[in-house]
Amino acid sequence: MSQAAIETPSSWADAENDLPATQVIENNDGTKTIISYKINDQGKKVKVTQKVKLVTVKETVDPAIAARRKWAKYGDEKDNPTVGPDDKTTQFGEEVQLILGTSWKEDAQKEAENRKKEMAKSKPQTITCRTCQGDHFTSKCPYKDTLGAADATTSTPQASATATPEPSMAAVAGSGPVRYVPPHLRKRAGGAAPEIERKERDDSTTLRVTSLNEQVDEMMLREVFERYGIIKRATVLRDRETRRSKGIAFVEFENVNDAQRALEGLNGRGFMNLIMKVDWSKPRKN
Repeated sequence: MSQAAIETPSSWADAENDLPATQVIENNDGTKTIISYKINDQGKKVKVTQKVKLVTVKETVDPAIAARRKWAKYGDEKDNPTVGPDDKTTQFGEEVQLILGTSWKEDAQKEAENRKKEMAKSKPQTITCRTCQGDHFTSKCPYKDTLGAADATTSTPQASATATPEPSMAAVAGSGPVRYVPPHLRKRAGGAAPEIERKERDDSTTLRVTSLNEQVDEMMLREVFERYGIIKRATVLRDRETRRSKGIAFVEFENVNDAQRALEGLNGRGFMNLIMKVDWSKPRKN
């Protein structure tokens, strides 16, 4: 294709009207030479010469498809000379390659395993309590006594049974026979051994709520209970893997009177299509 610049008048409108018509010349070798004129960005008339060769491409299609292309068109497409559907008026779907094989079940299983591995890699490592499934350490769970979690500091019967008694130094040094001395009496010479005090959590103001809807979260729980008093803590127990609610929650109030009024007002009351059961987290002493 070649271009030749020709000087044009100053007015583009006049130049467009003066453009010669497009010429098409048939060549002996089967090609065509198309000569056309246009105005470039500098406002000059340009002659464009194109040499075009028509190539016929044969396409092998199903006989039924070829027959449908010859159907008579109707409606707005009645006089359309295009053979087959016209892409200007017809929307074509995405071409899908169908691959048939005998190992499609194995391929599906491999794909599922790969998805599981990717999900496991992308899953963030979070701290989960083994007692209430909360985002804190198990040893610091505020409901470990309520839910009956095993105390990690308590020795097992098997460990105590296999423990080897250690004689006290005072008994060995003495003239009497060697006797077993309990650990808390071995350092009596240096003064009385301090007693190990275990501070238990005060759950006298904590309520246990069951039969909760799975869609209830901590915020909704506070909105229901805070009308009876100030709430210190509201926790919904969730599954460790799926993080879905177990339908159990704990609500801790500032004082016993508010907790008592909440128990009397909400126990047996309907909330989100379920009847709540509210009770003390620990049996109260009369």
